[in-house]
Amino acid sequence: MMFGVEISALISVFLIFFIAGSVKGVLGFGLPLITMSLLPFVIPIELAIVLSALVQPATNIGQLISTGGAKQAFQSTWAVLLALIPSVAIGVWFLSELEGNSHLLILGLTLIGFSLYSISGFAVSIPEKRQGVAGGIAGVVAGVVGMLTSINGMFFIMYLVGIGADRKAFRAAIALLFIVSGVLINSGFWFAGLLNQNNIIIGILVLIPCFLGMWSGNLIGDRIPNDVFKRVILYALLVIGCVFIYRGL
Repeated sequence: MMFGVEISALISVFLIFFIAGSVKGVLGFGLPLITMSLLPFVIPIELAIVLSALVQPATNIGQLISTGGAKQAFQSTWAVLLALIPSVAIGVWFLSELEGNSHLLILGLTLIGFSLYSISGFAVSIPEKRQGVAGGIAGVVAGVVGMLTSINGMFFIMYLVGIGADRKAFRAAIALLFIVSGVLINSGFWFAGLLNQNNIIIGILVLIPCFLGMWSGNLIGDRIPNDVFKRVILYALLVIGCVFIYRGL
């Protein structure tokens, strides 16, 4: 056993983060979706959520810097960012009240929701005068769900697509949102007693296979039909979400 985790499970964790990094390298998103789809099969779901949340900010700093659009990203997401602060606190409370297999049910529903939303291609259009309210709603939901599952990208994506963010603005804004929400969620985990020295060490170590996966994904990304690859991943997430709901029930 190392850092409170069996060696065999730790090796599986490293492999999962490599796979998740590869998917992110190819598609530009999906790291927590993959980790949270696979990690609960080898480690406790609480540890899976913590590790996914620890890695999330670090893997998006480079993306935010490379876009050079931090100021514009803040201007378009300030309402979401403000709403994240109280909503993460609410999420901490919900986290303390969860019992039994509730985590698996919430995770399963989140995976299914994201998959169906992405497969359908549905998108809302948010008028400029409604962006503050819409951003606040997106931030509240993302904060609570992110605290419970570490998966909140769907709500950020819905908001950014709704306000019509172009590719560069989208990449900068989504990176900023993931960084801020990741820091807040990890603070919530620390307050809830789920973040300890062992978890932090594992979180730092898994960055190595994660970045290696992102590097390899970037290399092969141009050789893979992204639409086909994305659809396969989404259908796989849909099936895994159903499995988690079955296990939760």
